[in-house]
Amino acid sequence: MELFYRVSFQEVVADALMLVEERELSSKHALERVFKRVVGKDREKARGLAHAYVFEIEKWRAKIDFIINSVLKGSTVEDLDPYLANLLRIGTFEIHFRKVPPAIATDSIIRVVKEKFDFSRAKFVNALMHSIEKFDVEKALKRLKEKDRIEWLSVRFSHPRWYVEYVIDLFGYDEAVRLLLSNNKPQRYYVRANTLKTDVDSLRDYLEENGVRTALTPVPDVLKVLEYKTPVTRLDWYKQGKFVIQDLASAYVAHVLNPDPGERVLDLAAAPGSKTFHAAALMENRGEIVAVDYSYDRLMRMKEKMKLLGIKNVKLVHADGQSFRDKDKFDKIILDAPCSSSGTYRQFPEVKWRFDGEKIKRIISVQRNMLRNAYENLRNGGEMTYSTCSIRIDEDEENVLFAVNRVGLELVPYEFSWGDRGFLEIGDKVFRAWTHRHDCNSFFIAKLRRG
Repeated sequence: MELFYRVSFQEVVADALMLVEERELSSKHALERVFKRVVGKDREKARGLAHAYVFEIEKWRAKIDFIINSVLKGSTVEDLDPYLANLLRIGTFEIHFRKVPPAIATDSIIRVVKEKFDFSRAKFVNALMHSIEKFDVEKALKRLKEKDRIEWLSVRFSHPRWYVEYVIDLFGYDEAVRLLLSNNKPQRYYVRANTLKTDVDSLRDYLEENGVRTALTPVPDVLKVLEYKTPVTRLDWYKQGKFVIQDLASAYVAHVLNPDPGERVLDLAAAPGSKTFHAAALMENRGEIVAVDYSYDRLMRMKEKMKLLGIKNVKLVHADGQSFRDKDKFDKIILDAPCSSSGTYRQFPEVKWRFDGEKIKRIISVQRNMLRNAYENLRNGGEMTYSTCSIRIDEDEENVLFAVNRVGLELVPYEFSWGDRGFLEIGDKVFRAWTHRHDCNSFFIAKLRRG
């Protein structure tokens, strides 16, 4: 697809994949940045297709890289120039996943290689693409299964090996496979009524009138989208801020915290703002929420969204949630800590490839610093939620035990109305949602109090 002068569709996708990898952007934000430079009559059509490419390549990256590494023999895709590696991923995806005729897929990749690199590199890629075309994936996977069952699962379902080992330890083999399968299914959408502007019954009626079939959920102001004719983000009520898209488990956090109108609330890692905005609605725009985040850009995006949603009781603060202090203590705190995002693979497949053991250790250290700081900001008798979109016990239950045993917080025995309970000796007092059991992000919530 020739989009605009001298730039091909494959270059657009490769540029977005580079931003996802090097800047750790989501596929959505990477494409937003790339498409700022794109003009032409096919722009919007290309944008939708480019998003599908980037999303699916990130989702199936382990399997795509397995194919490339199998034909490279002796070196790996990581040894190649990163841009060249991404062009090979695009070509492999087109041949083996999208079933594009191999000659067309190869030709479009070779054109970009000739322009970006040199003739010898184009010759090398051409030979590789022919080997990729002839590669028998199923036969190779069968051999891998006999040799190393964990690695086979990792490639077959395209998940990091550490994750596969982890979920087998948590659930056993059969249920672990169900979770891997579930992570690869299309994302489930949930919408939350912005109760500053409407109520859930009116929202349901409006969506029904506009061809969106929904179901009620265990979270009172959230609806599950079952099917739609028009994407919900194109509807007038979305553009008017009468509802937001928010994952079911994420929307449960504000209800567990239960902030009252007139209270002072602190959100220590606020962006992109969904929990802050939800708390503001539950507080009926009364009282004050101080929303802290270390990313100025993300706070500016929150500011725009607040105008749209009609939120007036939030003060945005550009600071680090590990060290921010206010002169007055807070009644309630939301700590939705930065984490390995290992519960969001269905929604953000690119995060699968970002974490290893060392990086997870560093993020646990940040989480613990934030728990200590939350304690310092909370008044005596004040309550907080600690939540993550991680499946890992070391980021969840172990951190809660750290907060209780080392920081001085108490675990509140909250009556969770849905979901599963967790692990370790506090397992019956914490909340867990799982993608394969609850059809939402895998998620953790605990409610704590300063005595």
